[in-house]
Amino acid sequence: MKFNHKAWIAALFVALTSCNNFEELNTDPARSSETQPEFLLANAEKRASDLMYDSYHNGRIGMELSQYWMGTDKTSDGRFLFTNDGLWSGLYAGPLMDLQEIQHYYDRHPAESNAHTLAVAEILKSWLFHVLTDAYIDIPYSQALRGDAIPQPVYDKGKDVYTALLASLKKQVDILQNTSSGAIRGDIMANGNAQQWVRIGNALRIRIALRMADAQPAEAKAVIEEAAKNTLTSVSQDAFFPYNTSAATNRFPYNDVDRPLVEFAVTSTLVDYLKALKDPRLPIFARPDETNGQYIGKVYGTEANSPTMIGLSKPGVVAYSGSAKGYMITYAEIAFAKAEAAARGMNVGTQTAEELYKEAVTASMTQWGITDAKAIATYLESVPYKAGDWKNVIGTQKWLALYMQGLQAWFERLRLDPKKPDGSILFIPPASGSLDPQVKDVPTRLKYPSGSRASNAVNSEQAAKNIGGDTQATKNWWDIY
Repeated sequence: MKFNHKAWIAALFVALTSCNNFEELNTDPARSSETQPEFLLANAEKRASDLMYDSYHNGRIGMELSQYWMGTDKTSDGRFLFTNDGLWSGLYAGPLMDLQEIQHYYDRHPAESNAHTLAVAEILKSWLFHVLTDAYIDIPYSQALRGDAIPQPVYDKGKDVYTALLASLKKQVDILQNTSSGAIRGDIMANGNAQQWVRIGNALRIRIALRMADAQPAEAKAVIEEAAKNTLTSVSQDAFFPYNTSAATNRFPYNDVDRPLVEFAVTSTLVDYLKALKDPRLPIFARPDETNGQYIGKVYGTEANSPTMIGLSKPGVVAYSGSAKGYMITYAEIAFAKAEAAARGMNVGTQTAEELYKEAVTASMTQWGITDAKAIATYLESVPYKAGDWKNVIGTQKWLALYMQGLQAWFERLRLDPKKPDGSILFIPPASGSLDPQVKDVPTRLKYPSGSRASNAVNSEQAAKNIGGDTQATKNWWDIY
């Protein structure tokens, strides 16, 4: 039976909106009042995607630090003064807690335990914990999500979190591949398909391992070479949350369905590079300004009203669509990762780094609706692969391919720091200057949130010392260049 995404989202909305008067209206003495695992899973997938594509966490932080967008109504974030630290609390108290509760439910009802559902929950937790450790470095992990049992968890070292995440993902992939189980109910992102979750789990292993490839090359190589054997192989296997416009609660978190959105302009960094390449994704990533019909980006880090906000291109229609996809990981990203792995001398199959690079660019085009084979071939001729400059060639195209995935694009910017293939600078410091005296070009992490510093003072203070200071200039352990 085909899984009905809209029905599940509608059911999820009903479950969520009824929470305020649950005890009065929804208590049935003949039934358990516990939330069923399928609703916890569906809720976690949606809440996770909502947070990843939140207008602040993605728009103000991710999309600006990756230099895709710049604020028009508010510019301090693009100059590294952030006023919202809710990513941490949102993930820990939201989807991560929902996913942990699935295990708790099965602990209370062992006869109902579903190994594949648990494996999917752990894969999703690994995805979210990876975002947290890349954003903050040392984080609560081994003692996290224990509630009253451990209200003040220790902060695990970022490197140790990486080791644990890779081990967990390998374990979950093995469970999904080598065991049978009941249906994975409530899974909106992969429709309960265990083999798709194997591919997603291995894709996340590749993402994590590649990010540590400079710091731990041997360990990264072993993971990538194995995971590459069974992972995403086409755009049709992209992993995403399927938003739709059927109801306000089902829409992409930041959309222009009900009103025009003018809070952001695309940067001149992005627009000028797309124009120089004659990139067919330009009219998808940006829209021409209403006053002049031209694609004009805002210089990154420009203070409000300097220059005026009139005459600038806003993000494209697809970017603001209520039915935009909440991507978790895409085939384009994995193809670029395999191309880089091949360029580094890893064995990821029979294709060469150049062939994988071309496949990755083509996948990105397809993902964004560019299907004209001739146009893609012409574009590939204009951005040829160069083995001696793979970091810049792959890095710039991967940056374009990660558009809308602001946090992941920021992490990849930090890891690769690519220049244009001609050697010229791609990213610029804020034009009006940084508002963080310790950071000139780009923050390398986010500060620990004030709530955590207050509620878990001893452990957060120790974590700050361990990483070299709770500043936006402290580099992650894998960011060695």
